Amino acid sequence: MRTSREIFDAAKYLLVKGKVVESIDAFTQAINSGEKSDIAFLSRGVAYLRNYQAEKAICDFDEAIKVDDNNARAHYYRGMAYMMLENYEEAIADFDKTIELDPENGAAFFARGTAYANIGNDELATKNIKTAITFSESGIYGLQESIGLLRTQFDRTLSIVEGDRKPYAMALDEDEIDKLKKWLTEGYKGEVVH
Repeated sequence: MRTSREIFDAAKYLLVKGKVVESIDAFTQAINSGEKSDIAFLSRGVAYLRNYQAEKAICDFDEAIKVDDNNARAHYYRGMAYMMLENYEEAIADFDKTIELDPENGAAFFARGTAYANIGNDELATKNIKTAITFSESGIYGLQESIGLLRTQFDRTLSIVEGDRKPYAMALDEDEIDKLKKWLTEGYKGEVVH
């Protein structure tokens, strides 16, 4: 009989291989057999998120945060789940916590800027996106996956940056706009799967 840790390791492998539904089942088996770590709940939450099950993902991220409130990734991904549900205020609160715990998390600044853009706060959207742009591409881990999950929200942000919202309030220079467009259209190729 396999241990809960062996089942958990198998679930991670399934997730990395893109077998999302199978990984959810395996993570559930691991958790039910005793692997109740913040990483187990975080991992299953990410799988739920990839399967567009935001409510279930939020429940798992809540559990991960109960185990370790300082888990920046759990706050970040819960914020992404709230974004998926278009609950931008809750998303912003989670990105605030992520940034408090990990001040160099460029993806959290970018996501928070996107949330602000989607509620019409162009000033804070600009500030956060500009901050995200100052980070190296390695500092925006998590963004590639997020772009796929939240394409609509990121597309709205890109249209605002390009001046589709009048009056144009996001003050990004051409280099910043080019970098933003690259992230949104091509993504970050050095992405590490979490």
